[in-house]
Amino acid sequence: MLPLTFVPNRGQIADNRIAFQSQAQGTRFAFGAGKAWMTFWTQSDDDAGKSSSSTDSAGLGQPDSADDVGSGPQQSLDGITLAWTFRGARADAVPEGLEPEPGTFSRFSGSDPARHYSGLPLYKHVIYRELWPDIDMDFYGQEGRLKYDVHVRPGGRIEDILLHCEGANGLRLDEAGNLLISTPHGTLTDLKPVAYQEQDGRTRSLACRFVLHPQADGSYTVGFALEEDLDPSLPLVIDPILAYSSYLGGSDRDSASAMALDGDRCAYVTGYTFSANYPLTPGAFDTTKTGVDVMVTKINPEGTAILYSTFLGTGTATCICVDSSGHAYVSGSIQSLDFPTTPGAFETVATAAFAIFVTKFNPTGTALVYSTFLGGNTFSGGSGIAVDDSGCAYLVGATDSADFPVTSGAFQTTFGGSGDAFVTKFNPDGSGLIYSTFLGGSQGEGARAIAIDSEGNAYVAGSTLSTNFPVTAGAFQTTASSGIKMFVTKLNAAGSDLYYSTYLGEPLLNYAYNIAINDAGNAYITGQTYSANYPVTPGAFNTEFVPPNMAVVTKLNPTGSALVYSTFLGGSGDDFGSGIVLDAAGNAAIVGMTSSLDFPVTPDAIQSDLAGEKDAFITVIDPDGSSLVFSTYLGGTGPAPFVGERPSIAIDAAGSLYVAGTTASPDFPVTPGAFQPTFGGFYDIFVSKIQFSAAFTTGVLPNAAAAGLAASAVKLIVSNDSSSSTAIIRIAAFVVNGTSRITFAAEMMSVPSGTALTRSYNVESFDAFEIQYELDGPGYGDTVVSVFPVDAGGNPLPAMRVLQAEATPIFRLTRTD
Repeated sequence: MLPLTFVPNRGQIADNRIAFQSQAQGTRFAFGAGKAWMTFWTQSDDDAGKSSSSTDSAGLGQPDSADDVGSGPQQSLDGITLAWTFRGARADAVPEGLEPEPGTFSRFSGSDPARHYSGLPLYKHVIYRELWPDIDMDFYGQEGRLKYDVHVRPGGRIEDILLHCEGANGLRLDEAGNLLISTPHGTLTDLKPVAYQEQDGRTRSLACRFVLHPQADGSYTVGFALEEDLDPSLPLVIDPILAYSSYLGGSDRDSASAMALDGDRCAYVTGYTFSANYPLTPGAFDTTKTGVDVMVTKINPEGTAILYSTFLGTGTATCICVDSSGHAYVSGSIQSLDFPTTPGAFETVATAAFAIFVTKFNPTGTALVYSTFLGGNTFSGGSGIAVDDSGCAYLVGATDSADFPVTSGAFQTTFGGSGDAFVTKFNPDGSGLIYSTFLGGSQGEGARAIAIDSEGNAYVAGSTLSTNFPVTAGAFQTTASSGIKMFVTKLNAAGSDLYYSTYLGEPLLNYAYNIAINDAGNAYITGQTYSANYPVTPGAFNTEFVPPNMAVVTKLNPTGSALVYSTFLGGSGDDFGSGIVLDAAGNAAIVGMTSSLDFPVTPDAIQSDLAGEKDAFITVIDPDGSSLVFSTYLGGTGPAPFVGERPSIAIDAAGSLYVAGTTASPDFPVTPGAFQPTFGGFYDIFVSKIQFSAAFTTGVLPNAAAAGLAASAVKLIVSNDSSSSTAIIRIAAFVVNGTSRITFAAEMMSVPSGTALTRSYNVESFDAFEIQYELDGPGYGDTVVSVFPVDAGGNPLPAMRVLQAEATPIFRLTRTD
């Protein structure tokens, strides 16, 4: 992903109103005196189903004018230009570039040397200084998207900040306080702003909101208002957040069953579609509609373009995973016996009309690596899939077939009756089974989800009616009465025995929908219970059951013998958790659906109120399960999805959350530059990203004077060992003897892959020294920060301990995208 940079206009742009310009994929930005232009592209109706990815490899193609819409390499794209003017601002306020980037920009147009421009500088920021008295406006890029901060110094008046939008059909605020910008091609969303003040390295968040001021011509200007008192002696930063959120679908019913993420932060979505005009890409494996079709779509990291999108035969997909090479593994149920298979695959002829398929795509989505059936002579369905480092796919689900294929030596080779769960492991080329086992008792069960640890052990979650489901001695719950119970089972790497197996919950109805594991071997389960007796733990976030049902989040110890924590989650309506992922700090992020008006949300929620009949929710629970780190609704005003529709969730290495689901809302929140900003019709898929900042890491060095040393400076070295990704470090606070020396805004630096950045801070001698820093960017995981004092010659003081910290981002209330 190319960083968003700003290029000054030195004559290469004919429109002399433009002082700086930038381009992200699908979006152009231009900045001039008292005005900023933002152009977003969408596909024209004539090109529905074609890829909308840009062919401008530089990412900085310049139009001849700020109003020159759609004049780039993609003539099939329609443009929307919004012009933002700064009302009441200083007339001669022009933008200036800040923080030069490495490299330069060149443009050569035609054969006239006068139109050849080279060596133009690149900047990280464009800032309007003193736009209003004591108020600056700072534009910059983050994760390839545009952000802006409004800096209000002591003496500045927040009420002076007025923005007027030209080119929009209308502006309004939704119930959550987000700014909705209506355009001819759909609604753009600018999320409710966040404001904060900083003092001595500490950040104080202030509740802030947009204000719409009606104008005589029927339009509105946009302002800001604080909802609590601020310290007038300190600077204030207002930081509106731009999110990534898009529709995905055609004019008929489209459904997302599952999503996955690769190491480049590309999202993969699968499910099914009835839409003949579902968006597909040229050269994809299958672009021919046959009925209700499996679909697989890959989305770029910025959420602005589809990288590939393909059909895959008649059927419905239920699960997807991606390996380290970008191969997508998809499974579900066929609805046609001519579903595509590959020569040499394990089973190329379906033995039942509702057999399972397991398909592996190449990284470009243009061909199948393998595709096979799996099942017996009656119904079988796959529900969860995972892949290990060797490329072996693991599948769980349910089968009614006594002749479902099992392997010699597997844990359970005999059908239990009334439908069993199964666990199957394929070899890397899909030609055979490494192991396959039933998992069940006599009354019926189904596995819903699977996770694999580094040793190849399988953790399986599902639900059972059986009172004789296989459980292990010493497990948390070894007996159960009638009703539907959850089960959690850990199967060894050979598929031949159980490490542990336990029931979870009774009586009535208890459904496990997803599972995640950490490196210590703790299993985290989310789902739904109708039972007030579902086991919860003292001190958990919510121990009170509210009828008719609630979502649940439960963490088991590594041996499956006890609960680490277990909590209800929900309100007085219908709630369930359908997906769960973990961040590096041990927070659990859950996605699900709710109809509860009183579902718990946090003050920084993207959407604080239920918008429709049933909305998605995204909730982050802290490591001990006692409180919420973040919680929000996400949805529009449309009707609830069909029964059985469950949103899914994924997480990237930086802790950003990616959510996919199904919506019937034409006003579902979407973002500028989204690859599909308009509702296709009936039911569409949605794909959304929420990004959180990394938490500050604080290191305190020993007392220099006590060691008999006179430190001249403190040196900070940031080493990025990534092969291709940039890291970003922000120095949030630099405190010497209790006095802050650096502010957050003053030190934000990019560290390209394979490089080291060094900073020295003069401190003379110190009694106490503290530095707070934040690591972010795609290369953060390969970045090491070292901090140590040096003498006047720049040599490390040998008697002083060196602070060295691996980048470990965790969730925080402040979103950064």
